[in-house]
Amino acid sequence: MSRDDFVELIPINQKPKETNQNRLPRNIGQIQFLRGLAALFVAMAHLHAVELKLGGEILFGNWALGGFGGVDLFFVISGFVMVWSNFASTPTPQYVAKFWALRAIRIYPLWWLVMGAIFAVYIIHPDWVYQSHKETPDILKSFLLIPQATLPLHAVGWTLIYELWFYFVFGFILFAPKKMMPAFLVGWALLVAFASLANQNPTPFLAIVIHPLTLEFIMGAGVAIIIKNRKDRPYGDVAAILGAVLLFFSFARVAGFAQDFFALKWERVFYFGLPSAILLYGMVVLELGGFKAKKPLIKLGDWSYALYLIHVPVFAATGRIFARFSRDGLMDNFVFCAIAFVAAIIASAILHIMFEKPILALAHKLLKK
Repeated sequence: MSRDDFVELIPINQKPKETNQNRLPRNIGQIQFLRGLAALFVAMAHLHAVELKLGGEILFGNWALGGFGGVDLFFVISGFVMVWSNFASTPTPQYVAKFWALRAIRIYPLWWLVMGAIFAVYIIHPDWVYQSHKETPDILKSFLLIPQATLPLHAVGWTLIYELWFYFVFGFILFAPKKMMPAFLVGWALLVAFASLANQNPTPFLAIVIHPLTLEFIMGAGVAIIIKNRKDRPYGDVAAILGAVLLFFSFARVAGFAQDFFALKWERVFYFGLPSAILLYGMVVLELGGFKAKKPLIKLGDWSYALYLIHVPVFAATGRIFARFSRDGLMDNFVFCAIAFVAAIIASAILHIMFEKPILALAHKLLKK
């Protein structure tokens, strides 16, 4: 999840019309800041589980599980970026095909790299992988990110399955006239809401299609449409503060039962999806008004997809090494958590710079020919 997501494909021999939308900046630094924040939230939640295995006093208590709300923020951001980076052009079948191709290239290569490493460990030491779940995952479906009855071998991949579905549907919505896009998004939301309430025992694939988490993607898309179509864009500061406050209260509200809460459907959309959309609106409007994100925060956002994929393996490896030297006491856990976080961030930067970024650059170059 990086600034490459904002690259807009222009079909051959087609130039975008000069509109107000085209004069808006394509890259939003605050989006990258929020992506980095979301990745850190999810990492914090997973670090809690690793820390528990070390025993003794813990630094990250059950409250840290509220960090799983970072996934909801990711979904909202994803919907925003899809509209923001594809709104100005008139898509052709070629455009949409390239859109889907770039989305697949955005997700799969880095996923396969991390999954391949985890699978290698799984073959040698299956007890080191997937310890938190009783079911045995389908390895092929895990690599291909195909819905299955259980989580993928690398459990965080469940969110990528949703993302691929969102991109697939949104590709068809791109064919709609821009004035009709809000209506199509509302129609999609209503279909999901009705089907989710009507079907309580769906198949693995249908469970993705009708899950209320789709509404978070649609919320983000709606935020982008509102900002694109309004010149005044009021209350950016109010929305940013309100969204942050609501997320904080949601975090505190679910801290005691987060493990059960994030298995719910509609509740997490209300508690985390809606505040994320409000926060997103505020932060983007503030940036358009001149409040820019700092470069280090933007860099962390550039690394956020790599960080999302690599933090669990890094935490697990760091925990196994650290367990040999750990002692009882909170300071010992503080040192472990600090080392684990720094190691994960460094690993994500290396993955992004050495692997993810070159592949995305090559993909954009080839697909624009």
